[in-house]
Amino acid sequence: MPTSGKPWEKETPAMADVPQPALFRPGRIARVETRNRFIRSATSESMADVNGFITPAYRDLHLTLARAGVGLQFTGHIYVHPRGRYTPDMTGLSRDEHIEPFKALTAEVRAEGSRFFAQLNHAGSQSRDPAVDPIAPSIVPNAQHGRTPKEAAEEEIAEIIDAFGQAAGRVRAAGFDGVHLHAGHGYLLTQFSSPYSNRREDRWGGSPENRRRLLLEVVRAMRKAVSEDFPLTVKLGMRDFVPGGLTLEEGLETAVRLEALGVDAIEVTAGLTSRRMESATQYVGLSRRRALEDKLLHRLFAAPKPEVLFLEEARRLREAVHCPIILVGGLRTVERMESIVAEGVADFISLARPLIREPDLVRQIQQGRRGAVACTSCNICIQHEGFHTLRCWRKNNRDLLLHAWHRFTGRLH
Repeated sequence: MPTSGKPWEKETPAMADVPQPALFRPGRIARVETRNRFIRSATSESMADVNGFITPAYRDLHLTLARAGVGLQFTGHIYVHPRGRYTPDMTGLSRDEHIEPFKALTAEVRAEGSRFFAQLNHAGSQSRDPAVDPIAPSIVPNAQHGRTPKEAAEEEIAEIIDAFGQAAGRVRAAGFDGVHLHAGHGYLLTQFSSPYSNRREDRWGGSPENRRRLLLEVVRAMRKAVSEDFPLTVKLGMRDFVPGGLTLEEGLETAVRLEALGVDAIEVTAGLTSRRMESATQYVGLSRRRALEDKLLHRLFAAPKPEVLFLEEARRLREAVHCPIILVGGLRTVERMESIVAEGVADFISLARPLIREPDLVRQIQQGRRGAVACTSCNICIQHEGFHTLRCWRKNNRDLLLHAWHRFTGRLH
């Protein structure tokens, strides 16, 4: 079976002799080969202690996904600086002491046939940690949470760039296969890129070139820290969902600049989002039957929202860059995932909420599973981020009732 001829796709004798679904062809990002095209998206685990060290639950989650056939895992976002922490239970790589606990896990994940990238992030004004004094490009209330930050001074910007570089070096020292940079979903790098949140008049704001400067400087610092041969990928907010925000045209130009700097793959996502959280739309592709099965009675007579949140952005990105493209957001049927990879719209399928509901989904698909995934995109898992460890609250009645109790008692605010 011939491949597409893309440089990151490697044909083996087995591929030539036996027809394979596109989703289960081996893939490649720089030097890293993956056993299939499935990626565990960088979903926040809420499984670290107050000092950012990973817990046994964190290990169990990622080993379970590795054993269930996921080709590549992105960790949930990891803070590079204490001031960039999103929630108190966020994982950290802000100091050397954080490295050692990861070493055994990265080796275990690789031994199971999965590959493992660490995602680095700085929350900026989107921090929900009450102990953090948030920082941002300008004194503009956060579009999603409304928190008002302090404007970053020149020396603080330099400290942020250095923090990303230092953390990237720790990623390599910890035994990860690559590093994944979060530049989407309204966090700090997105805040600098967006004209909505960046009102500066110095070299870090104003023109598109100035607004993307921090992102590009961070990538340069990370590349210097890990060397040229270490895979470096970016989750890029291609456009904003707030008035006066980043346009797709600007996002595409940023992607071109990132590829020129040596970024090895780009994951397509949203930039700034409103309180509706457009990067994780509710009830995507939800049929009435699934609504009934999951007790979503209020959705029985509503029209389903279409699958694939960023399909148009991925199509436009394919025309602009040559590196592998990773598509995340609202992928809810096996057939649609297969067609996206087979047609070359994207090279990898990145799943967040579906793998929370069904950690063994990839194995099921490999064994013939078709149709819709079980996840109904109710977003209860997101409501518990920072309060309870990551899990699906709809898998059984006990957890669903417990969720209702937490809401009733105000424990999710």
